Amino acid sequence: MKDDERGAPQFRFRKRERIRTRREIGAVFDKGVRWSVKGMRIHVLPNNGPVSRAVFVTVRKYGNAVARNRARRVVSECWRLAKGSLKAGYDAVFVIYPGPDEASVRSPQMNELVRRAGLGAS
Repeated sequence: MKDDERGAPQFRFRKRERIRTRREIGAVFDKGVRWSVKGMRIHVLPNNGPVSRAVFVTVRKYGNAVARNRARRVVSECWRLAKGSLKAGYDAVFVIYPGPDEASVRSPQMNELVRRAGLGAS
């Protein structure tokens, strides 16, 4: 039995919940609305789909590959834990700026951006 059928929250971050092509990412950057907080920015575009999708990118001057990958993993984990309480049907691109890469720092940043973007479930 799947978690969805039991009514338990779904905490996985599946492929269908990821924005995967350059074309889709570019569309969110070009047509989407953006909000910023210190350390992170979000671009949001409605996708008229059954789930909200996300992608996490770092700025070029972030550091070496290890630091960039860690930043994406931390923010991705924050999204995975929060997505169950968010509205469906949006594409979100998170741009991550250099800073402390701990969930205790990144999670409040993400929560503030989600609140500003109006993605919280009503």
